[in-house]
Amino acid sequence: MVIKHNLSALNANRMFGQTTKTKAKNMEKLASGYRINRAADDAAGLFISEKMRRQIRGLSQASANCQEGISLVQIADGAMEEVSDMLHRGTELCIKAANGTLTVEDRNFIQMEIEQLLKEINSIGERTTYNEIPILQGTGFQFDEADPSIITVGGLPKWVPVGSKGNLNEEYTTQEKYDYTDVNNNPATAVFDITHEAATIDFRKFIGSESQINELIGNGFYSTCCTCTNHYSVKFTKGTSSSMEISGNHYIYNIGIEGTKDASELIQRILQGTDNGNPRNHFTKMVEDNGRLIIYDDRCNAPWPNLPVGNGVTPGSWDGWKNAQFWIQAHDVYGRFGPGVAYSVDDWRDFARYQNVHIQAGCEPGQHIKIDLPFISTFVMEISQVDARTQDGADAGIVAFKKAIEYVSGERSRMGSYQNRLEHTINNLDNVVENTQASESRIRDADIAKLMVEHVTNQVLSQTGQAMMAQSNQNREWILSLLQ
Repeated sequence: MVIKHNLSALNANRMFGQTTKTKAKNMEKLASGYRINRAADDAAGLFISEKMRRQIRGLSQASANCQEGISLVQIADGAMEEVSDMLHRGTELCIKAANGTLTVEDRNFIQMEIEQLLKEINSIGERTTYNEIPILQGTGFQFDEADPSIITVGGLPKWVPVGSKGNLNEEYTTQEKYDYTDVNNNPATAVFDITHEAATIDFRKFIGSESQINELIGNGFYSTCCTCTNHYSVKFTKGTSSSMEISGNHYIYNIGIEGTKDASELIQRILQGTDNGNPRNHFTKMVEDNGRLIIYDDRCNAPWPNLPVGNGVTPGSWDGWKNAQFWIQAHDVYGRFGPGVAYSVDDWRDFARYQNVHIQAGCEPGQHIKIDLPFISTFVMEISQVDARTQDGADAGIVAFKKAIEYVSGERSRMGSYQNRLEHTINNLDNVVENTQASESRIRDADIAKLMVEHVTNQVLSQTGQAMMAQSNQNREWILSLLQ
């Protein structure tokens, strides 16, 4: 026997400490319900289970997204059902008007009801929204107020303020020189400050960031000519080069804006790509003014031969004439991306489903379902000109309403197919979530029964360890008895 080291007590204490730590971990797992409470519990298991947790939560949200998509589709379908009812009523009225027993006055009253139906169809198409998103104006184009022969597509983001919309009443002053012959029949030159009718597009918030460039690409603005029916559009595109397209009397300038660093460089590309800021070398002029693009009526540059001094003619008086043709569009009435690039009205079918809604249906980028929004308007359904005041007009109206019903029915069927797809998507997502949750549970969750067995075992070991330490301490008393 030795007295310097109580080895049996040390051993008993070490084992008791290990048992206490194990028991504490078991109690922690029993209290939390998790097998892994910290990375040290199972480093590899933690890494795998965290990936699964991300997938579970992402797919759960994706399922909720799809349910919101179903709600959007159902609202669109309900609105189109009402439109369909009105189209059936329109057909009924045209069939009635086609009957030869009616008088002209009778048909006039029928036409009054038809016109009200058409107005309400357009109104439903404009008013129907989901979360303030128009869902029956699903095209990227709008009909231009200034010229109904064109449609406009795209627009500018709200961080690009537009100085005027519609008939312009802004002014821009330039200094012009005019050669004339004075009263002594000698050549002379006069310099005048000329006030122009103008509009401004403010690009000063443009800093050349990738996000700003991406917002601009595919969008743009347009203006009408101040003296003719030409329309000049600016459409921002990828790359750095410029080109021009012609659609009837619409001149579309494609301006590559990639790599632009600031507002000045952006405007310079616009000017370079639009015949040096003078589209078609006509009277519409574009210039830069400290980060703003100025578009103005430049007719004062027309030659004024033999301008006499003091004859009562005021230089610049041509510019005082406000021409309603001069028009610029860059935003819609809600301030959203709106009318921008002008196209012929004959091109409307190319943009009929230009706008769509992406439903994020997965937990990774690109895992979405694209819903092409329907476009409900009397123009698209080709019934805006229905006139049942004559038998021939009523016959044409019967055919027009029949085609319109087919159009709306087709759009409703398309919306229904989206809903069915989304429902199947939800079922699949819920199934994946359920099974992934089960896998994550096997890695992360505690086995309560197994832990209780270990806990009881550790409790017994803990009590035994305490007894052994007490027993080892009694060895000291035996040594003292030997010394008596």
